[in-house]
Amino acid sequence: MKVSKALVDKRREEVMKLIQENNFMTVEDLLKQFDVSPATLRRDLQYWESLGAIERNYGGAALLQAFVEEDEETYQRSRYMKAIAKRAAMFIDDGDVVFINSSMTAVMIIDYLKYKHVTIITNNAKAINYNPDENVTVLFTGGELRFPKKSMTGDLAVQTINSITANKCFIGCSGLTSEGISTANVKETLVNKTMLQRTKGKKFVLCDHTKVGLNFAFRYATFDGIDYLITDVDADKDVISYISRHNKINIIKEEPLQK
Repeated sequence: MKVSKALVDKRREEVMKLIQENNFMTVEDLLKQFDVSPATLRRDLQYWESLGAIERNYGGAALLQAFVEEDEETYQRSRYMKAIAKRAAMFIDDGDVVFINSSMTAVMIIDYLKYKHVTIITNNAKAINYNPDENVTVLFTGGELRFPKKSMTGDLAVQTINSITANKCFIGCSGLTSEGISTANVKETLVNKTMLQRTKGKKFVLCDHTKVGLNFAFRYATFDGIDYLITDVDADKDVISYISRHNKINIIKEEPLQK
């Protein structure tokens, strides 16, 4: 019997609360609290690990200190990110070959791809923490693994991307202003540019409100040639309005997913 997304989210929140209360929980103790299989619990812990909330070790999960200080803010932001990823997944069709970059929002698309034969090419090592639908194939570019973001960059990553033609591309960013899209990591610039260049179909930028209005040193694209910007309802209205008026781009603003 298939479990609804709402029930999965509720259980994951409860798992996280226990880890927060105790700072560390063993897998054995968590299995006693929840009537789920070890594989299901593993996916729940992988989900929180992908958000940087926990570290899995010694047969359990430890709460990361950064998440102790910012857990509510991080959780609230994840609601926007998941809403954007869920909407983006609706644009992916059966048979698509898709580029996804190192964006945490973009990689969440994997959670929302069901019953479609899709091939994803990504330089985002965090994709390994997801459990894709059996019809989804995830291919990694390879390259130099950059921490803590876990992005793959360098000549090998670019060569791999250059050997592929995708029909859709989903790109996240560090910052987005009326002038374009930027990253804080110079080594990701060429990877992102190459993904856009090697996409023959629709190109999407995914950006939650915390990044709208921010401008980083390494701009890798303007809005020329970008088909969709998917953001959220709390994005800076002046920036979004300017982009809409001066560019041929479809802008979608999502409500955050409910708790």
